[in-house]
Amino acid sequence: MADHIRHSVHITPIEELTDEQGNTIKIISGEVNTSLGGSGDSVDLANYSGAGSAQGYTGGAVNYLDMTHSTGGTQIRGSGVDFIFIKNTGFKFSSTSVLGSSTTDCILVVLKEVAYNSGVDGGFRTAGDANQDHFYEIGWLKPGEAIILPSGGLSVDGNLANKFGSNTNDLSYIGQISQNGQARVFGRTYQSNGNDASDGNALEFLAVT
Repeated sequence: MADHIRHSVHITPIEELTDEQGNTIKIISGEVNTSLGGSGDSVDLANYSGAGSAQGYTGGAVNYLDMTHSTGGTQIRGSGVDFIFIKNTGFKFSSTSVLGSSTTDCILVVLKEVAYNSGVDGGFRTAGDANQDHFYEIGWLKPGEAIILPSGGLSVDGNLANKFGSNTNDLSYIGQISQNGQARVFGRTYQSNGNDASDGNALEFLAVT
C-alpha cells in the first residue's frame, strides 16, 4: 500500500445525574447506552515532503501555526489537501517550534468562501445582493481538542468531476481554490465564551496530499 494515514475517532456520550446526597455522577447516556467510533486509512498519499509551513511537520519537527485573533482568521492550508489534522494545542503561539503560555482560549475552524466577483470568483452573495466573504463553521476546538478532515483525494475527486448536485463544477474539495468555488480552511482564536481574544493560539496540524 502507498503512503497513507491511519486514523480513528471515538466518542462517549456523558449524562450527569445527581444522587440523594447531592453528588453529581457522570454515566454513559442512557438514551445512547454505548460509546461510538470508527477507524480506517486515508486515500493513498503522494508523500510527506511538503514544507513545514504548509504541511505542519517536516524532518520530524513540528511547525506550529499562529491562529490570529484578528478579523478574517489565519489560513491553515493554501491549496487542495487529501488529509488534514487540526489541533488546538491549548497554548499561545510563541514560535513555529516553541509553545507559549497555557490558555483556555478556543479556535474556531471554518471553510471560507470568498465574495462573488463576476468573471473572477464564483463566490458568496447575500440575499441583499451584496458580495462579501462568508465563513462556514467546521468545528469549535477547546484546548487539546482536534479534528480530522479526510478528503477523497485527487483521483477520487477527479472521478466525481467536481459534481455533487446537478451541475458540473458545483463541488469544491477541501482547500481547493478555483473560479467555480472555494473551500479554504481557516481558523481564528476566540475566548472560551466567544468574545474576541487578545492574541493567537498555537495550532498543530498535518496537511498532506
